[in-house]
Amino acid sequence: MKKSKVIFIYTSITSILAVLAVVLIGMNERHLSLKPIGEPKKNEPEVLELTDQQEAFLKSFDEFVHDKFNSTNTPGASVVIVKDGYPVYKVALGFKSANSKDSVDTNTLFRLASVSKGFSAILAGLEVKDSMIRWTDHVSDYLPQPLPAYCDSITIRHLLSHTAGFQYQAFSTLIEDELPRDTLIKNLFTLSLSRNPGEIHSYQNIAYSIIEPILEKATGQDFKDLIYKRIFLPLHMKTASISYDSMINETDRAEPHGYRNKSYVPTQLHRSYYNTAAAGGINASINDMAQWLKAITGNNEEVIPSSVLDQVFKPVIQIRVKNPYFSQLFTPREGYYGMGWRIMEYPKDTLVYHGGYANGFKSGVALDRSKNIGICILTNAPSKFSNLVMTEFFKRYYEEFGHDDLLASADALPKK
Repeated sequence: MKKSKVIFIYTSITSILAVLAVVLIGMNERHLSLKPIGEPKKNEPEVLELTDQQEAFLKSFDEFVHDKFNSTNTPGASVVIVKDGYPVYKVALGFKSANSKDSVDTNTLFRLASVSKGFSAILAGLEVKDSMIRWTDHVSDYLPQPLPAYCDSITIRHLLSHTAGFQYQAFSTLIEDELPRDTLIKNLFTLSLSRNPGEIHSYQNIAYSIIEPILEKATGQDFKDLIYKRIFLPLHMKTASISYDSMINETDRAEPHGYRNKSYVPTQLHRSYYNTAAAGGINASINDMAQWLKAITGNNEEVIPSSVLDQVFKPVIQIRVKNPYFSQLFTPREGYYGMGWRIMEYPKDTLVYHGGYANGFKSGVALDRSKNIGICILTNAPSKFSNLVMTEFFKRYYEEFGHDDLLASADALPKK
């Protein structure tokens, strides 16, 4: 019988304590010196207590999650919802491989694919905050010569908002061929720009990865070390990594799947998009992503200040909302791209979102900053599950609680 073994973690009062204990024990064992991140907050409540209405809502949503997981034939997945910095719902479903009975758990690694872009933009924002770089700095300020003349006009903001002017997804086949990052960038610079910088949004993974050598030049540190030091370690994302080797050598990892003969079948893990790590090279578990959601919803100011979030979530250019699930969620709607993030403005709400797909893994993160809530879904197959769950969550959430401040803050909630 398909998916006969499912791991489910529902965050009641007692289970939240267990989940937080697992998340907070230890840090990634890379021996890197951290920058000062300030004093930890004192006397924070250990859990976010839920009302009966909120628990009933999550129970109903959990039934929807399980139903769609089965109906989409997704091999394995994990989901987390974070409210006011606390994981109020977390579930691990199915198997790491369709050919095994090894269950997904909350520490199982998945590839994030393009959800990695949000990490890279926020990392750049942290270096802007520290005056190591500026959003208006040009590519030519950091990369070695000779360079095309247009590098004097392309800024860091252009790179991270896909407005540099390069052709849409140019040389993506070379990423799939697993060429090294610097070779990919060199090839990209053989092209002429299709439009002037800032004039058009044109999604470009190689151009996005140019932020890596820029940050390396500005800081004197390897890009991957920066991600660890400034994001993974201080956020206690203890299983997150950013390389092929760290993924392939991890025993608790999901296997990628492709769609063949009306079913999802395991495929081989590839090095592609680890060669554009800033654009698509991060691996993480749902426990890691709970910590990430806590930070990007503004609940870890010591590590990621709201001022940095304000900058990367600010619309840079208007775009079409291509994702049909978000496009049809509410109307009318306007779409924008910030830096590493998509922004969707609906009549009563604004969602910040990014999805990812690479090498048989599909992921998504969406959040409503004004409500201090976010959701993340990780899957090991290109099914509809992630988009269905993310959009249905917000649809049900607004219907149940309205469009005001929905689930009250921890301090305001009545104690059960």
